[in-house]
Amino acid sequence: MKLLDTLVMESIQPGLRSKSKDELFEEMAALLKQNPALEKVDEATVLKALNERERTATTGVGKEVGIPHGKIMGLTQIIGAIGVSRRGIEYGSVDGLPVRFVVAMVAPPEQSQEYLRTLAKVARLLSDPSFTETLVTASAPNDIYSRIEQMEGAATQVSATGEKQLLIFELIDGDYFDPVVEYFTEVGGTSATVLDARNVEGFLTKVPLFQDFSRVFSEGQEFGHVFLMVVDKGAVERFVEGLEEIVGDLQEEGRGIAIALDIAYCRGMPAMLEF
Repeated sequence: MKLLDTLVMESIQPGLRSKSKDELFEEMAALLKQNPALEKVDEATVLKALNERERTATTGVGKEVGIPHGKIMGLTQIIGAIGVSRRGIEYGSVDGLPVRFVVAMVAPPEQSQEYLRTLAKVARLLSDPSFTETLVTASAPNDIYSRIEQMEGAATQVSATGEKQLLIFELIDGDYFDPVVEYFTEVGGTSATVLDARNVEGFLTKVPLFQDFSRVFSEGQEFGHVFLMVVDKGAVERFVEGLEEIVGDLQEEGRGIAIALDIAYCRGMPAMLEF
Protein backbone atom coordinates (compact mmCIF):
# COMPACT_ATOMS: atom_id res chain seq x y z
CA MET A 1 0.00 0.00 0.00
CA LYS A 2 1.18 3.50 -0.86
CA LEU A 3 0.74 6.50 1.42
CA LEU A 4 -1.44 8.06 -1.27
CA ASP A 5 -3.89 5.16 -0.89
CA THR A 6 -4.57 6.26 2.70
CA LEU A 7 -5.27 9.93 1.93
CA VAL A 8 -8.01 12.18 0.63
CA MET A 9 -7.30 15.81 -0.26
CA GLU A 10 -9.43 17.03 2.65
CA SER A 11 -7.17 15.26 5.15
CA ILE A 12 -4.13 17.36 4.23
CA GLN A 13 -3.55 20.62 6.10
CA PRO A 14 -0.46 22.71 5.22
CA GLY A 15 -1.23 25.23 7.97
CA LEU A 16 -1.99 23.57 11.33
CA ARG A 17 -3.29 25.95 14.00
CA SER A 18 -2.46 23.85 17.07
CA LYS A 19 -0.21 25.30 19.76
CA SER A 20 0.08 22.23 22.00
CA LYS A 21 0.35 18.48 21.57
CA ASP A 22 -3.18 17.91 22.88
CA GLU A 23 -4.56 20.42 20.39
CA LEU A 24 -2.50 18.80 17.63
CA PHE A 25 -3.97 15.36 18.28
CA GLU A 26 -7.47 16.84 18.20
CA GLU A 27 -6.71 18.60 14.92
CA MET A 28 -5.22 15.46 13.37
CA ALA A 29 -8.22 13.40 14.51
CA ALA A 30 -10.49 15.91 12.78
CA LEU A 31 -8.42 15.65 9.60
CA LEU A 32 -8.58 11.85 9.69
CA LYS A 33 -12.36 12.10 10.01
CA GLN A 34 -12.48 13.88 6.64
CA ASN A 35 -11.91 10.49 5.03
CA PRO A 36 -15.23 8.83 4.07
CA ALA A 37 -13.82 5.51 5.32
CA LEU A 38 -14.21 6.88 8.87
CA GLU A 39 -17.78 8.04 8.35
CA LYS A 40 -19.17 5.56 10.90
CA VAL A 41 -16.41 6.19 13.47
CA ASP A 42 -16.83 9.19 15.77
CA GLU A 43 -14.00 11.66 16.24
CA ALA A 44 -13.64 10.81 19.93
CA THR A 45 -12.79 7.20 19.02
CA VAL A 46 -10.12 8.36 16.57
CA LEU A 47 -8.60 10.68 19.17
CA LYS A 48 -8.65 7.92 21.80
CA ALA A 49 -6.73 5.58 19.46
CA LEU A 50 -4.00 8.18 18.90
CA ASN A 51 -3.70 8.97 22.61
CA GLU A 52 -3.62 5.32 23.70
CA ARG A 53 -0.70 4.60 21.40
CA GLU A 54 1.09 7.76 22.50
CA ARG A 55 1.01 6.66 26.15
CA THR A 56 3.21 3.65 25.32
CA ALA A 57 6.05 5.77 23.81
CA THR A 58 6.45 9.04 21.96
CA THR A 59 5.73 9.07 18.25
CA GLY A 60 7.96 12.10 17.86
CA VAL A 61 10.65 10.27 15.92
CA GLY A 62 13.04 13.22 15.67
CA LYS A 63 14.03 15.79 13.06
CA GLU A 64 10.76 17.71 13.62
CA VAL A 65 8.64 14.72 12.59
CA GLY A 66 5.65 13.29 14.45
CA ILE A 67 3.76 10.16 13.38
CA PRO A 68 0.85 9.69 15.79
CA HIS A 69 -1.01 6.48 15.03
CA GLY A 70 -3.37 3.91 16.48
CA LYS A 71 -5.68 1.00 15.77
CA ILE A 72 -9.47 1.02 15.57
CA MET A 73 -11.71 -2.04 15.45
CA GLY A 74 -14.07 -2.21 12.51
CA LEU A 75 -12.00 -0.28 9.98
CA THR A 76 -11.54 -1.85 6.57
CA GLN A 77 -8.43 0.06 5.52
CA ILE A 78 -5.55 2.23 6.75
CA ILE A 79 -6.38 5.94 6.93
CA GLY A 80 -3.88 8.80 6.94
CA ALA A 81 -3.75 12.58 7.37
CA ILE A 82 -0.95 15.11 6.93
CA GLY A 83 -0.38 18.39 8.69
CA VAL A 84 2.34 21.05 8.77
CA SER A 85 2.96 23.41 11.70
CA ARG A 86 4.77 26.60 10.73
CA ARG A 87 5.75 27.46 14.31
CA GLY A 88 6.47 23.96 15.63
CA ILE A 89 4.78 22.16 18.54
CA GLU A 90 6.36 20.81 21.74
CA TYR A 91 5.90 17.07 21.41
CA GLY A 92 8.30 15.22 23.70
CA SER A 93 10.22 13.90 20.70
CA VAL A 94 13.21 11.60 21.03
CA ASP A 95 15.57 14.46 20.13
CA GLY A 96 13.69 17.14 22.07
CA LEU A 97 12.88 19.22 18.98
CA PRO A 98 9.41 20.64 18.36
CA VAL A 99 7.37 18.88 15.67
CA ARG A 100 6.53 20.63 12.42
CA PHE A 101 5.71 17.73 10.09
CA VAL A 102 2.91 15.37 11.11
CA VAL A 103 1.45 12.27 9.52
CA ALA A 104 -1.34 10.65 11.55
CA MET A 105 -2.64 7.16 10.82
CA VAL A 106 -5.28 4.74 12.07
CA ALA A 107 -5.65 1.14 10.96
CA PRO A 108 -7.59 -2.09 11.53
CA PRO A 109 -5.88 -4.32 14.14
CA GLU A 110 -5.88 -7.28 11.76
CA GLN A 111 -3.77 -5.45 9.16
CA SER A 112 -0.66 -5.26 11.35
CA GLN A 113 1.85 -6.21 8.65
CA GLU A 114 0.50 -3.74 6.09
CA TYR A 115 0.21 -1.11 8.81
CA LEU A 116 3.85 -1.62 9.80
CA ARG A 117 4.97 -1.30 6.20
CA THR A 118 2.95 1.87 5.67
CA LEU A 119 4.42 3.46 8.80
CA ALA A 120 7.90 2.60 7.52
CA LYS A 121 7.10 4.24 4.17
CA VAL A 122 5.92 7.37 5.98
CA ALA A 123 9.09 7.50 8.08
CA ARG A 124 11.28 7.18 4.99
CA LEU A 125 9.30 9.77 3.06
CA LEU A 126 9.60 12.28 5.89
CA SER A 127 13.35 11.70 6.08
CA ASP A 128 13.69 12.95 2.48
CA PRO A 129 14.72 16.66 2.56
CA SER A 130 13.05 17.28 -0.80
CA PHE A 131 9.71 16.16 0.63
CA THR A 132 9.95 18.18 3.84
CA GLU A 133 10.87 21.17 1.68
CA THR A 134 7.61 20.60 -0.19
CA LEU A 135 5.74 20.56 3.11
CA VAL A 136 7.38 23.84 4.17
CA THR A 137 6.57 25.64 0.93
CA ALA A 138 3.15 24.13 0.19
CA SER A 139 0.33 26.65 0.06
CA ALA A 140 -2.44 24.15 -0.69
CA PRO A 141 -3.19 20.47 -0.02
CA ASN A 142 -2.81 19.72 -3.72
CA ASP A 143 0.88 20.74 -3.60
CA ILE A 144 1.56 18.01 -1.03
CA TYR A 145 -0.70 15.44 -2.68
CA SER A 146 0.97 15.92 -6.07
CA ARG A 147 4.45 15.64 -4.58
CA ILE A 148 3.60 12.35 -2.87
CA GLU A 149 2.13 11.09 -6.13
CA GLN A 150 5.32 12.03 -7.95
CA MET A 151 7.64 10.41 -5.40
CA GLU A 152 5.66 7.19 -5.05
CA GLY A 153 5.34 6.84 -8.80
CA ALA A 154 9.05 7.32 -9.42
CA ALA A 155 10.17 3.92 -8.16
CA THR A 156 11.30 1.42 -10.79
CA GLN A 157 8.90 -1.49 -11.08
CA VAL A 158 10.23 -5.01 -10.72
CA SER A 159 9.17 -8.20 -12.49
CA ALA A 160 9.22 -11.58 -10.77
CA THR A 161 11.47 -14.13 -12.49
CA GLY A 162 10.79 -17.12 -10.24
CA GLU A 163 14.54 -17.44 -9.60
CA LYS A 164 15.55 -17.11 -5.95
CA GLN A 165 18.72 -15.43 -4.74
CA LEU A 166 20.23 -14.91 -1.31
CA LEU A 167 20.80 -11.21 -0.78
CA ILE A 168 23.56 -10.36 1.70
CA PHE A 169 23.98 -6.77 2.76
CA GLU A 170 26.69 -5.67 5.15
CA LEU A 171 26.00 -2.28 6.71
CA ILE A 172 29.26 -0.69 7.81
CA ASP A 173 28.03 2.63 9.20
CA GLY A 174 25.75 1.96 12.17
CA ASP A 175 24.24 5.44 11.91
CA TYR A 176 22.14 4.13 9.01
CA PHE A 177 20.81 1.10 10.88
CA ASP A 178 17.36 2.54 11.70
CA PRO A 179 16.57 3.84 8.18
CA VAL A 180 17.83 0.58 6.63
CA VAL A 181 15.54 -1.46 8.89
CA GLU A 182 12.69 0.90 7.98
CA TYR A 183 13.47 0.32 4.31
CA PHE A 184 13.43 -3.47 4.71
CA THR A 185 10.08 -3.15 6.45
CA GLU A 186 8.72 -0.76 3.84
CA VAL A 187 9.30 -3.14 0.92
CA GLY A 188 8.10 -6.24 2.76
CA GLY A 189 11.44 -7.57 4.00
CA THR A 190 10.34 -8.19 7.58
CA SER A 191 11.44 -11.83 7.18
CA ALA A 192 15.07 -10.74 6.79
CA THR A 193 17.64 -11.98 9.30
CA VAL A 194 19.93 -9.40 10.90
CA LEU A 195 23.27 -10.47 12.36
CA ASP A 196 25.60 -8.46 14.56
CA ALA A 197 29.13 -8.84 13.28
CA ARG A 198 32.59 -7.34 13.39
CA ASN A 199 35.63 -7.73 11.18
CA VAL A 200 38.69 -9.77 12.05
CA GLU A 201 40.39 -7.07 14.11
CA GLY A 202 37.78 -7.65 16.80
CA PHE A 203 39.10 -11.16 17.30
CA LEU A 204 42.83 -10.40 17.18
CA THR A 205 42.94 -9.90 20.94
CA LYS A 206 42.16 -13.61 21.33
CA VAL A 207 45.35 -14.51 19.47
CA PRO A 208 48.28 -14.70 21.96
CA LEU A 209 50.65 -12.87 19.63
CA PHE A 210 48.42 -9.77 19.55
CA GLN A 211 47.07 -9.65 23.10
CA ASP A 212 49.22 -6.61 23.91
CA PHE A 213 47.14 -4.67 21.38
CA SER A 214 43.83 -5.32 23.17
CA ARG A 215 43.34 -1.66 24.10
CA VAL A 216 43.99 -0.48 20.54
CA PHE A 217 41.49 -2.88 19.03
CA SER A 218 38.78 -2.38 21.65
CA GLU A 219 38.68 1.42 21.71
CA GLY A 220 35.75 2.75 19.73
CA GLN A 221 35.00 -0.67 18.30
CA GLU A 222 31.49 -1.05 16.92
CA PHE A 223 29.54 -4.01 15.63
CA GLY A 224 28.53 -4.02 12.01
CA HIS A 225 25.27 -5.53 10.78
CA VAL A 226 24.67 -8.18 8.14
CA PHE A 227 21.20 -8.53 6.61
CA LEU A 228 20.20 -11.81 4.94
CA MET A 229 17.07 -12.27 2.84
CA VAL A 230 15.87 -14.59 0.08
CA VAL A 231 14.43 -12.52 -2.78
CA ASP A 232 13.32 -12.95 -6.35
CA LYS A 233 16.21 -12.27 -8.73
CA GLY A 234 14.15 -9.64 -10.53
CA ALA A 235 13.94 -7.50 -7.39
CA VAL A 236 17.62 -7.45 -6.40
CA GLU A 237 18.80 -4.50 -8.48
CA ARG A 238 15.89 -2.27 -7.47
CA PHE A 239 16.29 -3.26 -3.84
CA VAL A 240 19.99 -2.33 -3.85
CA GLU A 241 19.15 0.99 -5.52
CA GLY A 242 16.90 1.70 -2.55
CA LEU A 243 19.72 0.87 -0.13
CA GLU A 244 21.99 3.31 -1.96
CA GLU A 245 19.36 6.02 -1.61
CA ILE A 246 19.91 5.66 2.14
CA VAL A 247 23.63 4.95 2.65
CA GLY A 248 25.05 6.42 -0.56
CA ASP A 249 26.96 4.86 -3.45
CA LEU A 250 28.17 1.41 -2.36
CA GLN A 251 31.17 1.83 -4.64
CA GLU A 252 32.50 4.38 -2.16
CA GLU A 253 34.61 2.97 0.66
CA GLY A 254 32.87 2.55 3.99
CA ARG A 255 29.29 2.55 2.68
CA GLY A 256 28.49 -1.13 2.74
CA ILE A 257 28.54 -4.25 0.58
CA ALA A 258 25.64 -5.94 -1.23
CA ILE A 259 26.03 -9.46 -2.64
CA ALA A 260 23.42 -11.63 -4.37
CA LEU A 261 24.09 -15.37 -4.65
CA ASP A 262 22.24 -17.98 -6.68
CA ILE A 263 20.53 -20.62 -4.53
CA ALA A 264 20.87 -24.23 -5.59
CA TYR A 265 18.09 -25.38 -3.30
CA CYS A 266 15.37 -23.48 -1.45
CA ARG A 267 12.18 -24.77 0.06
CA GLY A 268 9.78 -21.90 0.68
CA MET A 269 8.61 -18.68 -0.88
CA PRO A 270 10.97 -15.72 -1.36
CA ALA A 271 10.03 -12.37 0.12
CA MET A 272 7.65 -10.43 -2.11
CA LEU A 273 9.13 -6.95 -2.27
CA GLU A 274 7.06 -3.94 -3.30
CA PHE A 275 8.42 -0.56 -4.37
